[in-house]
Amino acid sequence: MAFFDYLNTKKNSDLTEQRHQLRQQYRSARRALPPYQQYAQAKKLCALLKRCPEFMHAKSIASYLPNDGEINPSFIHQLAWALGKHVYLPVPTQQKSLRFVPYTRHTQLVTGQWGIKQPRCAARIATQVSLDLILVPLVAFDSTANRLGRGGGYYDRFLASSKRSHRGIKSFGLGHSLQQVEAVPVEAWDITLNGIATPKQIFRSL
Repeated sequence: MAFFDYLNTKKNSDLTEQRHQLRQQYRSARRALPPYQQYAQAKKLCALLKRCPEFMHAKSIASYLPNDGEINPSFIHQLAWALGKHVYLPVPTQQKSLRFVPYTRHTQLVTGQWGIKQPRCAARIATQVSLDLILVPLVAFDSTANRLGRGGGYYDRFLASSKRSHRGIKSFGLGHSLQQVEAVPVEAWDITLNGIATPKQIFRSL
């Protein structure tokens, strides 16, 4: 029994180290993209989502504001508003999950946790939101819609809770094409997304 315990411990340690190295590598890679390329890739991603049924049919969309080289969804927000959709932004909770608050063209932003912008009055906004689609930032992904995030587990907790309550929220990761890996090393708590959208194509879960 001790031998198998050793093997399991070593396997978990190797997996943790592999994920750590991938995070370092791909966070550096996306931060290295020059502004003009970030801008061009963001526009291409928005154009691609115009042909995505999950986006076009959604009335309420959760998104994010970019940080640390994440692909910028600002063009997507503008498109959503033009189409009459409601957009929401994430705010971390004390339970290390997320709640989502309304985001419009007129929303005032402040710097929140980890230096990420969020709506100024987020603490006083009601948390009950009926979402159709959530757009998720990522560090790395694979072609079967597995996602590697920063490691906090916030999105995984929210998505797991959504699945348990049968809310039927579709989840799509947004990333640069260079963030694709052959296979994301997954942990038991990782939630596979419905799809991944890059400026070049959309990948869907099996």
